Amino acid sequence: MRGRRVYIGTAGWSIPRVSAHRCPGDGTHLQRYARVFSCAEINSSFSRPHAAATYATWAASTSAGFQFAVKLPRLITHESQLLRSRAAFERFLGETHGLGSRRGPVLVQLPPSLAFEPRTAARFLVMVRERYTGLMVCEPRHPSWFSPRADALLCRHAVGRVAADPPVTEHSRTPGGWNGVAYFRLHGAP
Repeated sequence: MRGRRVYIGTAGWSIPRVSAHRCPGDGTHLQRYARVFSCAEINSSFSRPHAAATYATWAASTSAGFQFAVKLPRLITHESQLLRSRAAFERFLGETHGLGSRRGPVLVQLPPSLAFEPRTAARFLVMVRERYTGLMVCEPRHPSWFSPRADALLCRHAVGRVAADPPVTEHSRTPGGWNGVAYFRLHGAP
């Protein structure tokens, strides 16, 4: 596994009082969290935009090796269902640009109702890759996305498929798609 790096973090960086002793020292929750963990997932970007300055403040609160995975807005994934989303995606990129080198993978979490439609998915990924070359992972939650055809499309566009718990299908227990990144989202069951 030479040349690969493992990042371990949580969704968000809020530190519950009962766990505060595990993230000691002065500073904000993020500053204390970032001394213990190497990454965090920003889920709030799913439901509301943040200014580039907010992202820049978060980046400045962490060390050079820290990474933020940023969830794509629901406007793109759930409301538009990947269709006609260029403007919203470009706005998202502009906002998250404030993270600089700390912007890790963009997380595309799809709604459980969104079945794999090859043409729609391909158009979306072409649009994305024309604008963004960084790491990207997709968490599909409809069983149709766990097919060789869907995996091949993700591979073609260098998009890793998230391994999730609880699993949607037996195949969703392990990462898929492009093998340049492995991303695990362990929500737990129930």
